[in-house]
Amino acid sequence: MTVSTAAVQLHELLRCPRCGAELDWHEANLSCGAGHSFPLADGIPVLSLPDESEADEHQHAHQEQYYDREYGGYTSYRLENWQRTYIDRMAPLWEVSSPAAPFLDSGVGGSAYTVIEAARKGIPSIGCDISLEGMQTARRLAEAQGVSDHCLFVVCRAERLPFADAVFGGATSIAVLEHVPDDRRAIAELARVTKPGGRVFFAVPNSLDRVPFPLRRIYQRHDRRIGHLRHYSNKSLIESGEAVDLHAVKTVYSAHWVKVWQLAIHLAASRLRIRDDRLWWWMERFDARRAHRDDGMHLNLWFERR
Repeated sequence: MTVSTAAVQLHELLRCPRCGAELDWHEANLSCGAGHSFPLADGIPVLSLPDESEADEHQHAHQEQYYDREYGGYTSYRLENWQRTYIDRMAPLWEVSSPAAPFLDSGVGGSAYTVIEAARKGIPSIGCDISLEGMQTARRLAEAQGVSDHCLFVVCRAERLPFADAVFGGATSIAVLEHVPDDRRAIAELARVTKPGGRVFFAVPNSLDRVPFPLRRIYQRHDRRIGHLRHYSNKSLIESGEAVDLHAVKTVYSAHWVKVWQLAIHLAASRLRIRDDRLWWWMERFDARRAHRDDGMHLNLWFERR
């Protein structure tokens, strides 16, 4: 099988998660000069390492099982309106990404929409996730969209990214930090693999005390169901970024009260098979006008790598 130049370049960014050495690709596995070997599952590198802590390993195993079930249900590629909103937020990252400085999504999920849309623009892109089912689904969707030559999907954990230092122009982590046991290490890893002058974007749950009071218990139940370990304040996330040479450049709060109505209307419209796009985007603009108000449920932060 012929491998594109972009794919070869992406392959060359992989590193052994145990020792950091370059990896050689073989028919069924990858290996480094130190003798560490990792499987290829239907062509997808599986570069996860077990945790030393039993509690951390339990959290990762739970998340892997949860998302294997979810991503296994994805059968076709379709950009939802909420995903289009995040695509807009990726613009500053894609501006500094190129064949010489690819794009990375850590925790890309089975839809892989950020990676697929970046690849559609000709930007070589890597998506990684804890879920093998998700990465297999993502690759199928990328192939169906005709962009697989510009994509690479990798199974790994956010706290130990198997990539070389300072190679990505833009990197993102959307709704991931709240799931991982060692979030500071996950932030440090994204900083490590991003080039100086590159940009990093995080989307996380806002501090629970800033969520509208009637929604707090609902959100707490959601946290338990989906495996969230924490919420973030703007100050705490900026401090974590600054500690690893990420300079905060922009903060946006989203998912204010209007998003509750937006979701309720959208679910009702879906059941009735009514298209609600115009109303959805009107309410999205209404939410965006409150981006400076810290009572939104979601916190979005853009950083520049020093």
